Amino acid sequence: MKKTYINPTFFKGWKNAAAMLALFATASVGSAQAQEGSQGNTTIFGSAQMTFFGNHNLLTPAGGTQPGVILTERGTATISYLNYSGNNLTASGVTDASYVDGYVRKYGTGQFIFPVGDNGFAGQFAASADGTSGAYFHADATTAVTTNLFTGTNYPALPSGGPFPTTSVAAGVGTVSKVEYWDIDGATATPITLTWDAGSDITTLTASTLAKLTIVGWNPGTSKWEAIASAVDVTSVLGGPSALAEGSITSTASVVPNTYTAYTFASVGTIDLTPQLIRPIGTSFTVGQTSEGVLRLTNLKPNPSTGVVSVFLELGDGFELTVDPAATTSASIAVTNSQWTITDFGGGSFQFESKPGTIVAASGQVNLGYKIKATGAVTATGIITATIINQTGGAVPVTGDDNDNNNVAVKILSITL
Repeated sequence: MKKTYINPTFFKGWKNAAAMLALFATASVGSAQAQEGSQGNTTIFGSAQMTFFGNHNLLTPAGGTQPGVILTERGTATISYLNYSGNNLTASGVTDASYVDGYVRKYGTGQFIFPVGDNGFAGQFAASADGTSGAYFHADATTAVTTNLFTGTNYPALPSGGPFPTTSVAAGVGTVSKVEYWDIDGATATPITLTWDAGSDITTLTASTLAKLTIVGWNPGTSKWEAIASAVDVTSVLGGPSALAEGSITSTASVVPNTYTAYTFASVGTIDLTPQLIRPIGTSFTVGQTSEGVLRLTNLKPNPSTGVVSVFLELGDGFELTVDPAATTSASIAVTNSQWTITDFGGGSFQFESKPGTIVAASGQVNLGYKIKATGAVTATGIITATIINQTGGAVPVTGDDNDNNNVAVKILSITL
């Protein structure tokens, strides 16, 4: 096993820079087979950098002033980096005792799991784009303050633009983590993966429902935490299945890291949909009479629906139910049938399912149109029922409508002379 240890004094003066270049050239020879190792006790001082050209193993600490830890400067004006240069590199052996306390940067292609940590806690993240860098902060983003190991005091709020109050959230975001956050930087779009362990307390954050977990980013333009479309990885990037105690979550689309100033975990904001049969107003029909109806879906929460909303409309014997997918008005009320996939199951039963991009706005409503016709005998009665499918409307099925007590609306119709 090839071990590379860097003396901190290399980073002072032009002579030291030349020495580093010579070291880099040596390390890059046969890099496909090289395995570099470190046991910590390494400091990369302000505005400097150190580079590994092969896979790297953070070995079990064996004493010293900062065992297991490679330290870089976090301060914005004097930030320093540990670089990994090469394609598909790995940094293994990361634990709460062995990590990079500060900023790591990757050069090359392929997903890389950044071996970052802070104050005795590992907090790895993953990205793929060349030039991506980042650091982990084991701190509440509301204060955004962590220890400066160079001085023994605390840094001011980091990164620049902080702090990032966890109560300042955009629509769709529930509770933001107060345990940790990441500064991830880069100008090239990349999938972003965050990892957690028991200390992240995902159980409390999501009320023990892992599917409610999402990545959020601090938007400097709005000064709010915004939900980033993401999904829990079935198999964590660190190995093993994702569960409440440990795992990983990845953005479902590539993100330009510089879009957001900081990243962390949050629970998705809950929604509460309820149906109303607001038309027809009357409930008494004569044989052969036709009337236009309106089904209204109201969102009672200040969070928009983020996933598919599904609702069934059914009409009992004595009446005929029809739906025009292209209808724009019904009973003189604007409806949005074209934004829904409408399925006729026969026997007076239809399903409305929202198309991609269709939402029920925070504290908003949508209207759907239909027609009913009295076809039975005099004195016949029929029941029209609208039912929102339980847990509908969320990013995944179980993160939608949590209140199942108001998901049904019923209207009884009758046929008279």
